[in-house]
Amino acid sequence: MKHYEITRPIGLKTPCAEIERVCKAAHVYRKCGLRPGHFVVPLDAGNGRTTLLEYMADMYKEAGVLDFISGPDDYIEITLDGSRQQLRQAFVEIDAAAVYTNEYCNIIGMDISGMAGHAGETQFAEFLRYARRTCEHACVVFYVGSVPTRNEERMLEKLCETVENIKRLDANPYTQEEICSLILKFLEDHGIEIRDEARFRSMLPAVVASLELSDVKETAAAVEEMIFSADFSGFKPAVDVSCLMSLMESRKEEKARREAV
Repeated sequence: MKHYEITRPIGLKTPCAEIERVCKAAHVYRKCGLRPGHFVVPLDAGNGRTTLLEYMADMYKEAGVLDFISGPDDYIEITLDGSRQQLRQAFVEIDAAAVYTNEYCNIIGMDISGMAGHAGETQFAEFLRYARRTCEHACVVFYVGSVPTRNEERMLEKLCETVENIKRLDANPYTQEEICSLILKFLEDHGIEIRDEARFRSMLPAVVASLELSDVKETAAAVEEMIFSADFSGFKPAVDVSCLMSLMESRKEEKARREAV
């Protein structure tokens, strides 16, 4: 088995801890032919859903929890919009992902928020049948919004009654420290150098608080805006404290324009 370093995602403490708990018991899954259970995770789109699936796939593969023999895709993602036609098409796509086996047996990330408003309709019963069948073979992470609505709560009750070995988890809000870490990671991923890094880091918490950054999408957008004020004269683009000040001033002006309308 190939061993390599796996980076734990920033934030998402509860789901990551559950994945790691499963991996610690990997010998049980391997020797007894068991499959890991399914999760319900309240996490908005754009806030780490794919990152969580990647971490799960890497961890499960490294620990030998799953064989990943269904096809070339360790995981697939689908979103259900609530319509019967799209529901059927989504599960056709799951079946098509089983290139080497009769059923797809790897990991599936499934956004089911769109089904919440259709509890009394035919497609909802069909969704439950499809979900139960799929969960007999694959390891499924069901995604709903970070604050589940009343309809989503009712849907999850039915889902948990239908699917065996399923567990509801908390996604945990991103802390200010985690948002600061995300900013640093995004800058690194974009190949951006930080000048006077100690001062830059010390100012980040105040910037995060001022901009009220609380999720990945908002943070990524702020970093992209910051990059436009970076210094591109050197070998590598560079940001410094002045870029943070520019970002805060820009957001302040934008807020003033919105309030003036």
